[in-house]
Amino acid sequence: MKIFPVKTECFMIDGGAMFGVVPKAIWKKRYPCDENNLCNNAIRNLLVVSGDRRILIDTGIGTRMPESFLKYQYINGNDTLLGSLKKHGYTPEDITDVIFTHLHWDHSGGALIDDKNGNPKPQFPNAKMWVSRQQWEWANTSNLREEAAYPEHLIKPLNTFGKLNFIEEDTELYPGVELRLHNGHTIGLLIPVIKANKATVVYAGDLIPSTANIPPIYLSAYDIYPMDAIDEKVKILKEITENNYVVIFQHDINIEAATIEDTPKGYKVKETLKIEDLN
Repeated sequence: MKIFPVKTECFMIDGGAMFGVVPKAIWKKRYPCDENNLCNNAIRNLLVVSGDRRILIDTGIGTRMPESFLKYQYINGNDTLLGSLKKHGYTPEDITDVIFTHLHWDHSGGALIDDKNGNPKPQFPNAKMWVSRQQWEWANTSNLREEAAYPEHLIKPLNTFGKLNFIEEDTELYPGVELRLHNGHTIGLLIPVIKANKATVVYAGDLIPSTANIPPIYLSAYDIYPMDAIDEKVKILKEITENNYVVIFQHDINIEAATIEDTPKGYKVKETLKIEDLN
C-alpha cells in the first residue's frame, strides 16, 4: 500500500481561531503568523493506492466557493487538486473512492465541479464517496456555530448521484484502511488509520491539524465540543506514542508528517518525515 500527499491551495486563518484559548505569546513560538495575526494553513489531502483501489481522502476547497467568501480566506500557493494528482500519475477518472473526514468546505469542496450549464457533477466520476452518517446528518441539520462551514451548494448535491455511502461505526473500509469516529471537532469526524508499507499512519485531520496542535489543550476555536476533543486527542496520542505510529498533519504549512513522543513536558514531535518516504 502506498500513500501520496495531494496538496491544494493554502488558506490563512486567525491565530486565535487556530489555537483557541492559548495566548499568542505562547503559540507564536510554535507556529508562524503575519503582522495581521494570520497563520498560513496547508490543505494536504491524501491518496492511498492499494491494489485496484485509489482512495482520495478529502478534496480541498475546489472551484465552487464564491469569491465573496474566499476573499476572507486569503487563498495562496500554486498547488491544485488535479495538478497534485497528475504529479503522481493519476486523473480524476482513476479515483475509486473519496473519503471525507468531514464536510467542512475546505475538506469537501473539491468533490463536485460545475458542468457546462453550471450544474454540479462529481469531479471523480468513477468513485464511491464515503462519509459518516453522523456527519452527514449533522451537516444537513447545521447549527449557528458551523453554518458557514457547511455551504448548502457543496453539501446537498453530494447525495444526488447515487455515489454517497455512509459509515456508521468504526470500521475497516478496505484491508489496511481503518476509519474511526470522533465527535470533538464536529460530529462524526472520521480519522483514517492506514497501514502503509513502512509504518502505520494516522491521518489526523482537524483533530490534530498541525504539529503546534499536538498538546491536548491546543485546540482550534472551531472545535464544537472542546472537552471531547481533548479526551480524543489524549487517547489517540497515547496509542500513537506507544506504537510509534506516524501522524500526517493536514494543515501544517511546514511539516507533512512526524512521529511523536511522550516526554515529561508533554507530547512533542520526535522525528519529522516526508509522506512519500513511508512507501
